[in-house]
Amino acid sequence: MDINTIKIGQRIIIVPVTLISNNIWRAICPALLEGWSCQLKHRSSVDIIPNTPLTVWVLNIEQSNRYVFASDSNFGFLPISDRMRPRYVISLKHVANAIQKNIVNTADAEHFSEVKGMFSRCFKLDQWDWRAVQLIFGEPSHTIAQKFATTLGEIATALRLENREGVVTGLELLNFENLPLTLNSAVQKILDSVPSISINSTKNSRSRTGSNKTIRSVLSQYSKMKFDVANATHAEILDFLISYLELHGHRIETNQFIDAFTRLKSGPAIFEAKSVTEENELSQVRHGLIQLYEYRFRHKLKDASLWLLLSREPKEKWLIEYIEHDRGICLLWIKDGQLSGPSLERLLESGSDFLRRK
Repeated sequence: MDINTIKIGQRIIIVPVTLISNNIWRAICPALLEGWSCQLKHRSSVDIIPNTPLTVWVLNIEQSNRYVFASDSNFGFLPISDRMRPRYVISLKHVANAIQKNIVNTADAEHFSEVKGMFSRCFKLDQWDWRAVQLIFGEPSHTIAQKFATTLGEIATALRLENREGVVTGLELLNFENLPLTLNSAVQKILDSVPSISINSTKNSRSRTGSNKTIRSVLSQYSKMKFDVANATHAEILDFLISYLELHGHRIETNQFIDAFTRLKSGPAIFEAKSVTEENELSQVRHGLIQLYEYRFRHKLKDASLWLLLSREPKEKWLIEYIEHDRGICLLWIKDGQLSGPSLERLLESGSDFLRRK
């Protein structure tokens, strides 16, 4: 096999021969051309059996030294997790915007540090998702990744020390290197890679498909007016929720069943929005609960958290305890033009925090 056809992240077969040092083996790779050598970094819990073929991952390729480095563990080759995805998206957007507009503040230091860490993954190969991060950045060379990581780290430090000159110098360098284009492209690649709910889902959609013409034609004028108001309120609160989630780095999907689906830091989540009044509060809550259970079942998302979003706080206070504690469904509502409710903090929690609360 031509060395040019072997890529980082590819699976190849090797034969471990000799232990060189702690967990490093010299190996033979039948796929390599003559003159090329292979080393295996042993990470697996299974012991190496010398001279026994083994399927491994390609970790790195050194053309100049004619060396292929491999690993028998999937360390580094996992996808970006639900927990890290929104963190990456938010920081990438902040940093790209800061570089382009040359406007930053002390709070941006954390975002520059986050992106620095992402580039550090690309040459240190020290995190579970380093390969996925390499790919979203377009597989930068170790030299380029190290250069960006260093400059981003220097800007973060300068921001914390309020060293304006250091910040400006760093931003000018990164803008000259056209880094914002790479960062914005990375954001899109991350969002495009989010596992989909399928069934005719639409990414980042603010409305559902379908027509209400048939329903409207049989409604009385008074009922039609209430129906229109309810639909408008439903669309408004759903748009409010979607905007909030997108602001915090999440990609949203909808389909003919689900109002909104995303992958929170705690995992997949299904949302149902309901416009409620004093007279229909109980029936709307009942419908919402039924729909959430049904959608989770139909989409085979047994681990998804369920979220009910109401247009206002329930008048019947027992509903709050019933929904949250008896039914195990997260509850949100709109109050004073803000997203509110007892489950608000859980929207941005990691999986471990979410489970601890439950």
